[in-house]
Amino acid sequence: MLRKTISIDEHLFLELEKEGVLAHFKNFSDLVSNALQNTIESMKKENYKKQIAQMSQDSMVQDDIKEIEEAFEFADNEQYAF
Repeated sequence: MLRKTISIDEHLFLELEKEGVLAHFKNFSDLVSNALQNTIESMKKENYKKQIAQMSQDSMVQDDIKEIEEAFEFADNEQYAF
């Protein structure tokens, strides 16, 4: 376990106490670790969405999608399902 000292705004800490947030965690370090893990997961999702958006603009990806759509044109059409 890595030990770090942090500073927290007093009003923020009082708000945590007032809302009972601290009671949901073993200790303050557990709260901070949990919050940081949630931040990491949120950032990963955000970065993934940005990468997908960038890929959608890539002409090679667009060509691949068009090729796949054409290959499945009849399979995707409901009238040919049965």
